[in-house]
Amino acid sequence: MLFQKVCGIDLGTDTIKIRDRSDKAFLYSKNIIALRNESRVLAAGDAAFEFYEKSPQNVQVIWPMVHGVIANSTEMSLVLSRLLKEFLGPLQRAGALYIAVPSDITQVEKRAFFHVLSGKLSAGRIRLIDKGIADAVSAGLPVLSTRGHMVVNIGADTTEISVISSGKVILCQTLKKGGRALDEDISTMVRRKFNLNIGRKTAESLKNNLAFMINGPRLEQKVFGIHTLSGLPKSDLIPSLAVSVAIIDTIDSIVESIKSVFNRVPPQLMKDIAREGIYLSGGVSMILNLSEYIQKEIGIPFHHVHDPKNSTIRGLVEIMNHKDLRQFTYSLHDLTGMR
Repeated sequence: MLFQKVCGIDLGTDTIKIRDRSDKAFLYSKNIIALRNESRVLAAGDAAFEFYEKSPQNVQVIWPMVHGVIANSTEMSLVLSRLLKEFLGPLQRAGALYIAVPSDITQVEKRAFFHVLSGKLSAGRIRLIDKGIADAVSAGLPVLSTRGHMVVNIGADTTEISVISSGKVILCQTLKKGGRALDEDISTMVRRKFNLNIGRKTAESLKNNLAFMINGPRLEQKVFGIHTLSGLPKSDLIPSLAVSVAIIDTIDSIVESIKSVFNRVPPQLMKDIAREGIYLSGGVSMILNLSEYIQKEIGIPFHHVHDPKNSTIRGLVEIMNHKDLRQFTYSLHDLTGMR
């Protein structure tokens, strides 16, 4: 006999997070798949990530999502079905799935989420929720109130800036910039200053271990790569200051977008946000002193959400467990009139 389980999914470009309604079971895995000869699935999730940047010629490694939306629905369905099977086990099936999606994507892009989730997964009910709402719930904000709230989620491939009032996202902008853009900045800097070609994994490690804003410890990290002139393997020490300077332009462009959205907030809500402050979540927000830097640039208090990498999935668990919050989720029929 199969038992049904209600699950929440934060389907990110870089990672997939799944939790059940009891918040006792948790899966965290890379959103990636490895195919041999374009058809045979070798691995999905973390196992597939082991092939990334070192796979043989006949093995293709694919990230099914780009900038927060599904780019390859077939591969996305394969990844999700495998991970959900691992999460649920042999005696359970997904009775309902709640999934957080960017607030300002098109109806076609939202329908792609329904298409993937209703295919191989055979879920009973599928509900979408705006990501900004999930983040706000996770931050403990009273999203049902008429007051204005502002949440910024800086993720792997996107930055979502949301203004919320009365349980709805009333203003949103999703930037196609996030942690991966910072990784590219770091890779470019290392290539130009140290004549060293490094992979994305190495650049991400430099960002996570060394990057800071305003002030930070002067550290170094040894990296290995290919020398741009000789073409031979080479190592070098990369200082934290060089890494931090490399990402400043991208960070400043995100700050300017936050300013722009704030300046478009209706006056009656702007006062609430200026008094309450802006809440910062997402994995990139863990860069040392980032919230203090943005606060200094914008002149509004910034609050760092607890455990920012898991902010969205925590909000989904809260939404699944509270009827008054579930009213702000929507089905395919709500979205298009189709069943």
